[in-house]
Amino acid sequence: MADECTDVTTTEELSIFFRWVNMDGQPVEHFLDIVPLKATDAKTIYSALVEFMKDKNIQISKLVGMGFDGAATFSGKHNGVQSLLKKISPHALFVHCHCHLLQLACVQAANATSGIKHVYITLTTLWKFFHYSPKRAESLKAVQQVLDLPELKVVKPSDTRWLSHERCVKAVKASYSAIVTALNNIYEQTHAPEALGISKALCRPSTLVAIYLLDYVLPQVAKLSRALQTERIDLTAITPLVDATLNTLDDAMLPAANWVLELMDAKNEIEEVTDITLTTESIATFQGQVAEPFIRMLKANISSRFISQDIVSSFGIFDPKKVPAADSSDFHTYGEDLIDVLLAHYGAELPAKTAGGDEYTKEALISRETREEWKTFRSYLSKKPKGNLHLQLKELTTSDMLSENFPNISTLANICLSIPVSTASVERSFSKMKLIKTRIRNRIGQSQLSYLMKIAMETPETLSSTQLNDIITEWNKKPRRIAV
Repeated sequence: MADECTDVTTTEELSIFFRWVNMDGQPVEHFLDIVPLKATDAKTIYSALVEFMKDKNIQISKLVGMGFDGAATFSGKHNGVQSLLKKISPHALFVHCHCHLLQLACVQAANATSGIKHVYITLTTLWKFFHYSPKRAESLKAVQQVLDLPELKVVKPSDTRWLSHERCVKAVKASYSAIVTALNNIYEQTHAPEALGISKALCRPSTLVAIYLLDYVLPQVAKLSRALQTERIDLTAITPLVDATLNTLDDAMLPAANWVLELMDAKNEIEEVTDITLTTESIATFQGQVAEPFIRMLKANISSRFISQDIVSSFGIFDPKKVPAADSSDFHTYGEDLIDVLLAHYGAELPAKTAGGDEYTKEALISRETREEWKTFRSYLSKKPKGNLHLQLKELTTSDMLSENFPNISTLANICLSIPVSTASVERSFSKMKLIKTRIRNRIGQSQLSYLMKIAMETPETLSSTQLNDIITEWNKKPRRIAV
């Protein structure tokens, strides 16, 4: 079983990844190819995918999941790529990339809170001020050296680039005094009104307090984002990770939150450089008027965007910790309603089409015997040590004994691990491609680009001596100017 993840770059090329479960019971994602596109509409992308899978002898009907970002071209319910693929493989579950969802939640919460939105605008203006002038950037670097502060560049805050706001806020906070001093020096030397405007914005107490708040909140969200980008994460891990993040965000609203205490510790040093006057009352006012609304909005957005689909949440029945005790009244009915949900999707023979458009019936992935298997497997779970869900899914996919006795349950475990959580691997492939296919090397051939992408994406960090010898042998098979 495999899952297809795709995305499109501005150069109209399709990056294709597949995800499946390996022999060790671990979900793995591998880059397959870069496919050129004549256009970026849903039908063209769909046709390119179907043609590619035909060429690679990949059975489209066995797809169990597909991950895309939220662009209507991909996610459209009626004419998007996912809806077209479902006509061929109706069991395939569409998953909106969770990293994109998280970024959208953060941006929406910031835009809905004026005190935070204005800070983001100031940070963007600050980045442009130093980024587009090497002379100004050198001035900042010189001040950082004098004040014995880390030589950090202001990072571009972007609404579409994951984690960029976190890195930007962290850099500005670490070099706050140096940045304000550099801006004031530049204004004294050049009388540039932009330098004065940014300096005044940064020297507002509300801006400073917001930066300290964001330096606490954004890393919590960033931890969740990094976890979602992990290749081996599966759908069952999302809810616990999100719940843990939401609980941590609650701490930011406490009167004695860590970020408030850190701000008060740095109060004297900041006031010497910026002339900002901070009081307990002003910080409390900020918490009530800006911090609490922002965090509540952020939590609400994350919660609303991360609501589990019935099918996804149903996979939680394999969690040994949730199984009631064998002598409890709930034990004999536990999980049967969720098995019915899974059977309704994966146990039904659904109408589908071939790649050529002919009608046919897609066979069920699991049989009705799953209900009987579950009753026995439920007893097996209740007698096991209460391990975690991922280990249980891994055991179901690797144990010959469990696969033979519970074939349908084992199939469901494979499906759960195969469905993607994010398109992080696809996004990384675009970064690699931009390093390979630069403005100077923009005439590189499609096959050559694909080979170089595979080397960049799939080569392990370290190679064994045997692997190195194989590479050298293959290289020396053809006459070359340089023999290895």
